[in-house]
Amino acid sequence: WENFWSVGAGWRINKENFAQSWNWLDELKLRGSYGQVGNDNGIGYYAYQSVFNFGNNNVNEGGVVFGVQADPNVTWESNNQLDFGLEFSILKNRISGSLEYYDRKTDGLLFEVPSPYSSGYTLANVIRNTGTLSNKGLEASLSLGIVRSENFGWDITVNASTLKNEIIKLPPGQKEIINGSKKLMVGTSIYDYYLYQWYGVDPANGDGLFILDDALVGTTTADNRELNGQWVTTKSGNAKKDFSGTSIPDLFGSINNTFRYKNWSLQSLVTYQIGGQIYDLNYAQQMNGYAEGISLHTDILNAWQKPGDITDVPRLDSKMAAQYNAGSSRWLVDA
Repeated sequence: WENFWSVGAGWRINKENFAQSWNWLDELKLRGSYGQVGNDNGIGYYAYQSVFNFGNNNVNEGGVVFGVQADPNVTWESNNQLDFGLEFSILKNRISGSLEYYDRKTDGLLFEVPSPYSSGYTLANVIRNTGTLSNKGLEASLSLGIVRSENFGWDITVNASTLKNEIIKLPPGQKEIINGSKKLMVGTSIYDYYLYQWYGVDPANGDGLFILDDALVGTTTADNRELNGQWVTTKSGNAKKDFSGTSIPDLFGSINNTFRYKNWSLQSLVTYQIGGQIYDLNYAQQMNGYAEGISLHTDILNAWQKPGDITDVPRLDSKMAAQYNAGSSRWLVDA
């Protein structure tokens, strides 16, 4: 068990004496709050107890091994959020809205920390509170009463949000955690892509090329070469890996329209985002040069065919398809 608390306050400015002459103002409120919320999702019921796995028998002799080694100090993650906001309404609620700043820091992130072999718990991970994550941004909302008559009404609400995500702390001794297309490091975001760097297609022979890893620059082999002053490689294992954009949009939100006619109403909600990237795995699978028995994207028609072709699609080559289709910045698209 753990205690979590919150506190908040608001100032209704429109109720002050100096605001009584502002006849156009319906409401103006400045508010702020700070609070905590606990989270223990995903660690099961017995993270504070060591548990054992059966089924490790030696012929007829029963055997058990550690499944989870307990950390007696394990506790909840704590989401600590600071909010400041301004709410307003004018012209008999014809126009209303809000502007808010939030800063949420998650302390004591729950990680499965591997045990050293010297501990004897070779199959057991220890669940510990280690790691801190920050999310902060702005949220804005504006509502307009465009038409308000006895039988017909039309209201529109537009909201927009921003998000900055940053890793503040990782488990002790871990400078990075690579998870699929992401690499977690202090100072980066959990939404930053970490991929092989795609260079393009060699117009001379249709090779698909990656930027060569810095440690291999100057090493000429069948896979590595210098092209237009840039060291490149046809082998994804020799390619440079680097951060390549983020899935966080610059701005995201929704637009909601409400239409009313007598006792009937109709709502239309549209969500949007501006910026951000998607790793398009479906597109990658449909651009495979080893195409037996699969559907292909029409972009495959742009594949290199003869020397001098300028294109971003390598030649169709079943021997090299696995290299060209490796997880790289080639498959990042605008979200």
